[in-house]
Amino acid sequence: MREFEGRWLKIPEVQVVSLEQVKGTLVSLVGTAQVMIGAVAIIAVIVAVIGVVNTILMSVYERTGEIGVMKAIGAFRSDIFKLIWLETLAVCITGAVLGCLIAVVGASMVEAAIRKLINLGVQGSIVSITPTLIGGALVVAIVLGFFAGLYPAWRAASMRPIEAIREGE
Repeated sequence: MREFEGRWLKIPEVQVVSLEQVKGTLVSLVGTAQVMIGAVAIIAVIVAVIGVVNTILMSVYERTGEIGVMKAIGAFRSDIFKLIWLETLAVCITGAVLGCLIAVVGASMVEAAIRKLINLGVQGSIVSITPTLIGGALVVAIVLGFFAGLYPAWRAASMRPIEAIREGE
């Protein structure tokens, strides 16, 4: 026993954490993740709107001669406006439907991969894409298409027939 005199037995530090503290930390992490996902979603929507406006403006630019001929043979500004605007809505709705299909298939594939790699002990699905969520995505796409098509449609409807035909040659 004399050889242990003056020496202290070192025990690693142990910290006791209550279940409430763990729960609070997890809730905080989930909240932070939701804010980050929301920010990424907003940025994605802004980029998508800019992309749609750019695509439709390029379509209008490429069809300048066609629009000029349509106006020269009697198409009203409202006819041209509706044509471009409905084209924008069709592009947005098609993109939304394809995006929803890809999201559903992708979510199920990711969930299957996670379940294969890690046993989470969770019954049911981890990712839930509900019909309400899909409907909401479609409504948002329609509303964004509605607004994204206004400027290109106005621009096409404002063309003067002679200048549009000359530019389109």
